[in-house]
Order: sequence, then structure tokens, then C-alpha cells
Amino acid sequence: MDKVKVFISYSHKDELWKDRLVSHLRFAERQGIIEIWDASEIPVGTEWEGEITSAINEADIAVLLISADFLASNYIIERELPHLLEMRASEGLVVLPIVVRPSPWSEIPELAQLQFLNTDAQPLSAVSAFEAEDVVNAIAMKIREIAGAITERRAERSQSADKFSTSTGAGGLPGEFFISHSREDGDFAELLKLKLAQNGYSAWIDTDRLLPGLDWRNEIDDAIRNSTALLAIMSPNGKESEYVTYEWAFAWGAGKPIVPIMLNQTALHPRLATLQYLDFTDRPSRPWTKLYDALRKIK
Repeated sequence: MDKVKVFISYSHKDELWKDRLVSHLRFAERQGIIEIWDASEIPVGTEWEGEITSAINEADIAVLLISADFLASNYIIERELPHLLEMRASEGLVVLPIVVRPSPWSEIPELAQLQFLNTDAQPLSAVSAFEAEDVVNAIAMKIREIAGAITERRAERSQSADKFSTSTGAGGLPGEFFISHSREDGDFAELLKLKLAQNGYSAWIDTDRLLPGLDWRNEIDDAIRNSTALLAIMSPNGKESEYVTYEWAFAWGAGKPIVPIMLNQTALHPRLATLQYLDFTDRPSRPWTKLYDALRKIK
């Protein structure tokens, strides 16, 4: 499996902070998890803008070291940052800003919508050297965690052709099922996934969306497209959840079968109300066997 490529965008006046971050990431690089790229990698005598463009195009993660000098750089604001944001929108590049020194970054809408790895209330320059080292270490660990999630996603996608082409021949079971749930119903979603696994079914829960920087809609879209059917856990929380609504609506539009599971009584969306649901509101008599039978019949 290829290493996850990490691109670091920074002003040269923040090179000290870049070097500290790189030091904390080097061990993950030595382990073969990531490959780090920053402007210091540009060979002498080469066309530097072309090198930066190529590095951005190949990146899986982009780390932005935000400061007044970062925002003052014409090249960063006019060329590099727009390219990174374009790659985020079109290719799912994970963009992770870090506030290293105070700056008016919140006045830039494209930056303000991103999830920062630290807060503007406490830029790295505003804390003691010891505290800053601790924060940088935590940030590096988070980047490593996200790189791990990207590696897992690649492995799943490389297996998807075989995994999702599983047919329902004699005695066969359908392929993977997508479990849609609100965060509050997460415990039941994990139970459902376990119960399905015990009966020979594979299920997918969209936990990757909880990691900062990941484009959860792209992840969800791919998982639903590749799934056999969507299991929608319905409850008052599920009804109000942006995620659940998006997921079942996308599955509907993609022509995927939807199996509503009523965990706690709630009114269903008119479109979902046209589907027969399984009543799981009474814990002692939950119709697990009926669920397994229904899934077995889904082609």
C-alpha cells in the first residue's frame, strides 16, 4: 500500500513551526505510514512552482500553518490555497489548518469553514515552549490517525470490486450493508453491526466522518453506491439528523433498497413512510430473525 502523502503549506517565516511539526511526524514516516513534502524538498535548479503543483496533486493530506505571514503571501493566497481547496472539493484532499501565530484567518470564508487542529484562542506562539511542544505532538498524532483512516479506506476500495460483486447464489448471502444512524443511536448501530456479523453479514458504519478534515459526503456516497442496501435506524434523533436524512435520500436516489428499523417511535418522512419498517421499539421482542430473512431476500 502506498504511503499517505502529507503536503505542508507554510510561510518561510514560520519555518521553525514547520520543522517542529515535521520532527514529530518523522517517526510515522519512518514506519512507512506517511510521506512528508514541503518546499524544502524542491531540488536546486528546478522550476519551483511546477514542483509545488505536482506535490499538491499527489497529496492525500494538506497541513496549513496559518499566520499573518501565511495570509500575506500572494503566492499562497492566490495560487496555492485555491489549488488545495479545489483538490479538497474534487478529489477529497484532507485539509488541516493549524494556527501558529495570530492572524485574521476567520475573515477568509474558505478557511473559516475548515476544522482546525488547534484554536485561534491559543495559537502555538501564545503558549510556552513546553505547551507548544505538547500541542504539536497531539497534532502529529491526529495527522497519523487520519493517515491511518485513509490507508484503511484505500484497502477497502481495493477490495470493493470483489467484495461488492458477491452474488446471492444458492445458500449465498448478500454483500455489505450500510448502517445509517444518528450519533445518539450509535450504541444500537454497533449492536446491529455485531448481530449481522454473527449471522454472516458484513456492515459498514460511517465512523470516518468523525475525523477532522475528511470529506464525509464523498465517503458516504462511495459506501452507499457500493452497498447492497441501506439500513436506516429511525428514532426522534435519527429523524432530526442531517447525516441520516442525507444518507437515506442518497440511497433512494441511487436506487438502493432501504430497510427502515424503528428503534424509538417517531413519525417518518413521507417518502420513508411508504416503506414497511421493522419495529425494534420493544427490546425483549426485537424481530432479529425477520431482519435477517429480509436481508437474505435482497438481491
